[in-house]
Amino acid sequence: MLSKIQQEALKQAWKHGGKLVRWNEGGFWTYEGVLPKARSGSTRLPDVEWCCTTNTIFALVRRGYMAMDDWHTCSVVQEETYEQPGKNGALE
Repeated sequence: MLSKIQQEALKQAWKHGGKLVRWNEGGFWTYEGVLPKARSGSTRLPDVEWCCTTNTIFALVRRGYMAMDDWHTCSVVQEETYEQPGKNGALE
């Protein structure tokens, strides 16, 4: 079973062309064209609409849900057995 953040990462990838990109300043991943948001006060996370950690991406790669294209992009694996996340974010 996937964690909530793993499910959210897959959902974000599907919503943005099946790819996630590595944030330029640190070990975070997001989608291409992500917009900055108001400063949240967190020094740990970049100030963008959505991001996840490298650990989340690597867990999805190990489980076969995503594939590393290179060190800066990853893609959802297009398999018949993997369903696109539904409206509530859960895999259906």
